[in-house]
Amino acid sequence: MLAPGVTLLAALHDPEGRIGALLPGQLPAVLRHFAHVAVICRPDTAIETQNGVRDAGAELIFDPDLPINPRPTMLRLAAARTESAWAYVHLGDLDSALHWANRHPAELDEANATLRDHDFTVFGRTARANATLPPAQRTTEAVINAMFAAVTGGVEHWWIGPEPHATPDICTGAWGFSRRGLEVLAARATATDIGFHAEWPLLARDTPGLRCAYLPTNGMEYETADRYGPEIAAAGGLDGWIAAGERDVNRWRFRLAYVRQVADFLAAYTAVRGAVAGQ
Repeated sequence: MLAPGVTLLAALHDPEGRIGALLPGQLPAVLRHFAHVAVICRPDTAIETQNGVRDAGAELIFDPDLPINPRPTMLRLAAARTESAWAYVHLGDLDSALHWANRHPAELDEANATLRDHDFTVFGRTARANATLPPAQRTTEAVINAMFAAVTGGVEHWWIGPEPHATPDICTGAWGFSRRGLEVLAARATATDIGFHAEWPLLARDTPGLRCAYLPTNGMEYETADRYGPEIAAAGGLDGWIAAGERDVNRWRFRLAYVRQVADFLAAYTAVRGAVAGQ
């Protein structure tokens, strides 16, 4: 179902062409859910992937300086696009969008409808989707979410949907914006590392009159395995493939660095709030 006025702005990192191999069969389904799809990537993206994006009819945006953490760059880009198709923006990763549109299409339509009813939407995970994550990701993101709720008071009052309330998941990297939401956050956001995961909902929460929502989704389940079919088969199945990856301590170090970045942002945020309160 086409959602008029909703653009998908999706980040893509695919130098090996793994995601590109999925595009002919899966990208058309994504385009059916949006008025426009724009994909931002670095020039070192596999040429087959570049061609696959263009051939499907999506816009391809090159940024040679696109950082590993591209969300702040994407927020500024979306805020600068004033065409009518960019009145509402669904911001995330292309691999996640492929998985969502092809595995949970009705839910993606519901997510875009929620997006259009609010200025800022956090797309989280249901308990079922969260259980699909590898341990290093699931464990460290649980720490981030618990820390955010404890330190800031959280955003539980934004919760919508049938699933029982729990600690909201701010770590998926999928967000929804109205034009007003884009302009407010782009004007005020300063975090350039993973701390933005905490900064954006706090900025939205502290903006009077901004309509905000938190929607738990199945579509944000673990999608990385979609592009590693041969490796998964060689490992004897998904569980064996994930277990082998979890034995690499660098994966844990990588995820723990995310925890530290969010903690550093929250420490600075609470220090500023405390100083203001003490004046």
